[in-house]
Amino acid sequence: MLLGAGFGRRFGSDKRLAPLGDQTVAETTAAAYANAFKAVRIVLRTEDIALIERMERFGEVVLTDRAHLGMGHTLAAGFSDVSWEWAFVGLLDMPFIATDTLHLLQARATDSEQKIIRPVLRRTLQADQTAPHGHPMGFHRSLFGDLRALAGDQGARSVLRANPKQIEDIELTDTGIVRDIDRPEDLPTS
Repeated sequence: MLLGAGFGRRFGSDKRLAPLGDQTVAETTAAAYANAFKAVRIVLRTEDIALIERMERFGEVVLTDRAHLGMGHTLAAGFSDVSWEWAFVGLLDMPFIATDTLHLLQARATDSEQKIIRPVLRRTLQADQTAPHGHPMGFHRSLFGDLRALAGDQGARSVLRANPKQIEDIELTDTGIVRDIDRPEDLPTS
């Protein structure tokens, strides 16, 4: 599942449609997820007409008119009518994640006894020692009801806080799990 209903105010324009190689930021991210997962759900705002058309080829597009109320509302919309065993929640503005990383996380969920899979950037690679966790985070279906009930702008933090012993941190070397696009200078120049 890819959350793409944010407003990207720091970028100055719609960062999801910013060019990245031969595609846009959103297309690059969605392609990686479509290559790794059997089903992809992309959550967008109802007014994202140009983006909706681009995203339909990568998976199911779910629309929300409540994104302005916060990421919790976007997550809740994404989890409506989901019947998967696991859902990995990524962000549409994180195009640098390796497909191999997505495969690894998915395989780990299959074998995990925990209900949450959380990627962590290996400590020796972190520029910011205070924010080691990345995306996508995996949630077992037993938590989908809690995710559907989210509201506000805290995302899934309340679900993580309520289930600390159910979290399995997976240490990775892929900086794409923490690297997003917030400003134009975050895009590669080549």
